[in-house]
Amino acid sequence: MPILHPVFILIFLFLAVASYLEIFFLQKKQSIFVWITGILVVLAVGFRINVGADYPVYKMLFSGFAIYTTYGDVLDKALFRPNTEEIEWIFVLINKLVFDFGFPFYIVTLIMAAITVSLKFTAIYRNVGFPTLALLFYFMPIMFFEDSGQMRQGLGIAVCVASFKFIKERNLPLFLLCIYIALGFHKTAIIFLPAYWLVKIPLNSKRIFWILVLAVLSSPFELYRLGGEFFATLSPKDVSGAYTGYLDDRYYGTQVETGLNDIVKLIFIFILIRYDKDGCERVWWYEYMRNLAVFGMALFYFFRSNEIFAIRLPGAYMFFVTMFCLSNLVYAVPKRPRQILYLGFMAYFVAMFFYFGSGNGHRGGFTTERYQNALW
Repeated sequence: MPILHPVFILIFLFLAVASYLEIFFLQKKQSIFVWITGILVVLAVGFRINVGADYPVYKMLFSGFAIYTTYGDVLDKALFRPNTEEIEWIFVLINKLVFDFGFPFYIVTLIMAAITVSLKFTAIYRNVGFPTLALLFYFMPIMFFEDSGQMRQGLGIAVCVASFKFIKERNLPLFLLCIYIALGFHKTAIIFLPAYWLVKIPLNSKRIFWILVLAVLSSPFELYRLGGEFFATLSPKDVSGAYTGYLDDRYYGTQVETGLNDIVKLIFIFILIRYDKDGCERVWWYEYMRNLAVFGMALFYFFRSNEIFAIRLPGAYMFFVTMFCLSNLVYAVPKRPRQILYLGFMAYFVAMFFYFGSGNGHRGGFTTERYQNALW
């Protein structure tokens, strides 16, 4: 059976031990654990060679940006002026600068890994009681899908997550600046724009339950098809064009398959509802995190009839489900529930480690016999 490369085994084992120590012995966050994990992830993700679902496409675009794109084209894209660029401008700019300075493509992936890890890990450390547990949720399997696969969206989500600081401070100008920068990495960042106002909606366990029930019931009606014209009035043309282009996409415009993922989400929803009061009482800004998490879940079920929408659009919001809310609930609940939640989450991580390694991990090149790194 294929198994993940030793570098990923090392990260997993380190986080497993560190999380146990942080939660049950030290009982407070440790920045050293976050630093060590961040360095290991940047090395493993940043210097990888021919690893990741979208790696071949990104590598092919690398030289294409430099040959067929000028800095004037990048500026036009950044200012929403008419242009022929289809890829977001900050991503293009990074590629062009690296190419023009004569560096290899793995410098692009290194820069992207450094940006996304620093932004996400900083936000996690500032907002989560036990960061190492949150990093386990990130590692299994967000790191592989986002920051080693769909790298542009991973960067966009990183900036959206970082903007949570300005949501808490009610600093609208800097929040909007973050959304603009996030759009420079990936179009889907536009869906995070309502987050600034969503956090103020008063919710409780009963309201959360009914919001998610309504989202599930609305899914068969495909109400999202009405969104094309809405996005056209609010967004750059490439955003609305991407939205309408995926409505009936041949490969991704079909319904999300029912399976293990649904069971996991139902368990997560149960935990969010069951321990909502504990989180609100013991965790600073938990209500804000929870609102964003609930909206992410609702988006997933609302778009369930279209796979790419259900996976891509809730991305930034779903980050708050596991990395922020579930991790903080382990901090918020009493000793006995904390032990039960931790054991349950660890069982999930171990199962995901082997399940992912033998499936998508093997296909993406993350396993022992396929993974390559420029450092060794």
